[in-house]
Amino acid sequence: MIRKTLCAALLALAPVTVAHAQDGIDQRIVGEFTPSRDMTSAALGATAAFWAALDRGDLAIAYGLATPALRRAVTMEQFAAAVGPTADFGAPRRVLRLTWYHEQPDYPGTVLAVDWQVSEGETLLGGGYLIWQLQADGTFGLLRLDTTDLRE
Repeated sequence: MIRKTLCAALLALAPVTVAHAQDGIDQRIVGEFTPSRDMTSAALGATAAFWAALDRGDLAIAYGLATPALRRAVTMEQFAAAVGPTADFGAPRRVLRLTWYHEQPDYPGTVLAVDWQVSEGETLLGGGYLIWQLQADGTFGLLRLDTTDLRE
């Protein structure tokens, strides 16, 4: 069964204009911007914390990582209903690509799309993306997520 989970359509993504690889993960950049290794580490740390909270079934922690804009648009109950069924894939997720968006017309600031998938052997179980927004304090807040569950 395929389930699509979309928590909020809060931004429109522009086409990718620059691509390069760093640390074995495909990275792309839209706009005049070069992410630091610390920024990349912080974003991947937020991603790992989000996934760990989902896998533990701690949806309150996962929801707490959302930006204020997402929490205004989606209640905790809506968030739990959306991500709960696909929270634990029982196998580790793998980051496929990072796409950085900086000062684009549809959204100011710095935003990062983390494309991921999870598989068991040769079987693809699911995938999706997380959209993180760089906050004023240097942390990343979840702005949007999309998850596809291919398990039956």
